Amino acid sequence: MAKDVDLTSKEWLDIVFDGKNKDFGAYEMRATSTGRHTKAVLIVLAGLAVILVLLILAITGVFSKADSDEGAVATEQENVALYDPEEEAEEEEEEAYIPPPEEEVMPKEEVANQIQNTIIDIVEDEQVTNEVKTQEELREDNRMIGGTDITDGVDDLTKNVITQEVIVVEEKPKEDNIVYTTANVQQQPEFPGGEAAMYKWLADHIQYPAVAAEEGVQGKVIVEFVVSKSGAIENAKVLRGPHKALEQEALRVVKSMPAWNPGRNNGQAVKVTYVLPVTFKLQK
Repeated sequence: MAKDVDLTSKEWLDIVFDGKNKDFGAYEMRATSTGRHTKAVLIVLAGLAVILVLLILAITGVFSKADSDEGAVATEQENVALYDPEEEAEEEEEEAYIPPPEEEVMPKEEVANQIQNTIIDIVEDEQVTNEVKTQEELREDNRMIGGTDITDGVDDLTKNVITQEVIVVEEKPKEDNIVYTTANVQQQPEFPGGEAAMYKWLADHIQYPAVAAEEGVQGKVIVEFVVSKSGAIENAKVLRGPHKALEQEALRVVKSMPAWNPGRNNGQAVKVTYVLPVTFKLQK
């Protein structure tokens, strides 16, 4: 095979397909490959040329725009330099100044004619028509001094100025909600039969708590409660005590007491707070 044969020539193609089937598609593709390659190269070169032209145009436009902006800035600076605010202010002041009108001087004769003199005429008492009112009459007169009465025919009572007096009334608590103490009640509440009957009833109904008895605890439990207007025991609570078990037992017994005779003020039943000491004592 000759070394100087051009690989793109038809001679080289005949050498490659010598003794082979040229009707096969590979022969035709190889025969037309040179034209396709040439066409592709031309298309690529044309595309590059178009891109290059566009870049040149874009760069040229940017520079021309920058030059025009610089010219506009320079023109604006020149206009600013030519503007003088002091001169404009002087021109506006000259235009706005309007000389004041000359005041007309009235002749002395006209001034004298316009002055009215008040003449005091001294007459007899019988000729005086305006009577001077007494102090009592002035106090009874509710008309406004210097005002014009335009309520002709309206009752005089409607002409008076109506003043509203605001009265603040402190609401007192209702009698049912007042709870008195034994110190400020006239008749203190009482257990039926008196104090001796009360302590006997307590002794009969109290059960000494086993826990407190085993621990040897004894003492006084102070219970506070309210005797209602009907004599019922309300709001019972323990103020202090030596042991929890003793406090609970004392509270239970007080709540189970029968109705008392209620306390009274001015003969009326009232609520009264009562403090009762309940004593627990171990028998030896």
